[in-house]
Amino acid sequence: MLDVIEQRSEATRPAPPPEGVRAAAYRPDIDGLRTVAVLSVVVFHLGTSVLSGGFVGVDVFFVISGYLITGTLLLSRGSYARGLADFYKRRIKRIFPALFVVYLAVMAFAFATLFADETRGIALTTIASIFFVSNILFFSSSGYFDGGLDTNPLLHTWSLSVEEQFYIVFPLIIFLSRSWAPRARIALVGAIALASLAASAWQVRADMNAAFYLVQYRTWELALGSLLAMGAFPEARSALIAQLETLAGLALIAAAVIFYDRTTPFPGLAALMPCIGSALIIHGGTAHRTFVGAILSTPPARFIGLISYSLYLWHWPVIVFYRSIDHRLTMIDRFWLLVASIVLATLSWYLVERPFRVRDRLRSSKRVILGGLAAMILLSLGALGAAKISAAFWPISPAARQVLSYLDSDGQSEGMRTGTCFLASQAAFDSFDRDACLATVPGKRNILLIGDSHGAHFYHGLAAALPDHHILQATASGCKPLLTNHGEKRCVALMRYIFDDYVPNHRLDGVVISARWQKDEAAAAVAAARQLRRFVPHVVVSGPIVEYDVALPRVLARHIDYGESIAAHRVAEIAAVDRTFAQAFAKAGLPYVSPYRAACHPECDVWARPGVPLQFDYGHMTAEGSALIVGRLGPAIRADLGGGERR
Repeated sequence: MLDVIEQRSEATRPAPPPEGVRAAAYRPDIDGLRTVAVLSVVVFHLGTSVLSGGFVGVDVFFVISGYLITGTLLLSRGSYARGLADFYKRRIKRIFPALFVVYLAVMAFAFATLFADETRGIALTTIASIFFVSNILFFSSSGYFDGGLDTNPLLHTWSLSVEEQFYIVFPLIIFLSRSWAPRARIALVGAIALASLAASAWQVRADMNAAFYLVQYRTWELALGSLLAMGAFPEARSALIAQLETLAGLALIAAAVIFYDRTTPFPGLAALMPCIGSALIIHGGTAHRTFVGAILSTPPARFIGLISYSLYLWHWPVIVFYRSIDHRLTMIDRFWLLVASIVLATLSWYLVERPFRVRDRLRSSKRVILGGLAAMILLSLGALGAAKISAAFWPISPAARQVLSYLDSDGQSEGMRTGTCFLASQAAFDSFDRDACLATVPGKRNILLIGDSHGAHFYHGLAAALPDHHILQATASGCKPLLTNHGEKRCVALMRYIFDDYVPNHRLDGVVISARWQKDEAAAAVAAARQLRRFVPHVVVSGPIVEYDVALPRVLARHIDYGESIAAHRVAEIAAVDRTFAQAFAKAGLPYVSPYRAACHPECDVWARPGVPLQFDYGHMTAEGSALIVGRLGPAIRADLGGGERR
């Protein structure tokens, strides 16, 4: 990402730019635009709900990259071979040093802290990233938003791979069309952009992961920046038009960052908003000084823009490795992770990026390109070697390897009914299968399960504990079953439908509410239960389950192989949440059951049965764990649901 050629050096070229070239001079406002982009991405990755669409910062970077690099290519003189060699020399000097330092840091941390199998996985990702095909690897593995890759410290390198794949072909187009008339050249790039946009708009509905990761569906974003650099759009005729243009551009980016979320079909046509916004800011600031340009040109904005490439590289490994130590990120944790990322980025920019860009002995294109290729090969061999050494020095026992296999959350999806009655984080409300999940069965007691993922993991056990009941399910990741109009659109849509439409208009015998509760949500949970009691005779609320600061299978594996304490990783605050909820529901005279007390009596169970952990991550129960814990709660739940009486 952010791999844009240093603009200041381009501004000093003695030759006049070709007709229509717009990217010849240093633009401080573009450094500021990089700041908007990178901070949007970082805040999004920190897991706050403030900038739910912060992932569009990558699209802003694509437009900036296309604009600046196309300007550099258009300024190139000499033969095709010399021009291409000079271009790739600059790319290597700009991209490789900081990136390779991050690779080394990631492999070192993985080698020192992770199991050998995990180190091997990161080594393979590192190699894919080194050769700029990590986007293809991730596309074949999992979706960006579905959480399956959240523990990969190099997930963010997919965007670097997209850019480098684009810049393998695009410079050839620019150099081979040198003799063309400017309009013909613009028409060619415009046709490529339109074809890519059309393909992206179609593919986002057919396979959103492909549209997200693969270069052919992202080409139009980079090509939009290229068209700006080629002078495809007339300059603003007045300062007023430029002011309005840049204000509109900033508003479009802000709207995407604030109102988009994981359920937005993306990229496709939805990516037009941040991309056009970026283009408007760049275009409006070309010939006129603007208010937006002045803000983006302030020293703080320019500084973050200057370190934006390193900040993009460092922030995600910092977040991932911190979460491997403690998955719970408080606002204070997020603040210090942001500070740590900025400090590392500043050091990387000052000690790594700048020296390599200005080093005199790296002027030879041949030397730089061959050196870059050698570094790619050596680092790949080093990554493979680290994985081999890790396996030799820290072999995993069969018992530990077996329990670690439960870290694969995809393997638990069937028990939670993921994709039908449990909406994962990227799934919109429209994908909820009402016919499969909410159809009542005559002759049976119909019980509705409502909640987030901690409601979904209740399903398997509830169905086993109440075999003579029909269990309906309305659950979605991160969606609390509360009476609220705040939160992600899919959450509000699902819960408002259940509370306001479905429950009042259907005959149900009971409702079970389960979620990953916070201590301050007890009163809201009581209010939700009371609302449901207006329409349903029996409502039971299930409290929190025991949690760990890292995934339980990893804790158990380290206990098996290294004797590490299990209790030291248990989150103490969950007991307090359980007590608060128990007291609130006792005071309200409403039924409450405690999975926490079912698991901890007083020692906490960690195995559902020999070799099978109770939970497959920090707190979600395996199917066997759900059957065990809900089975223990079954008599109380059955009694609270009115025994065997039908409504």
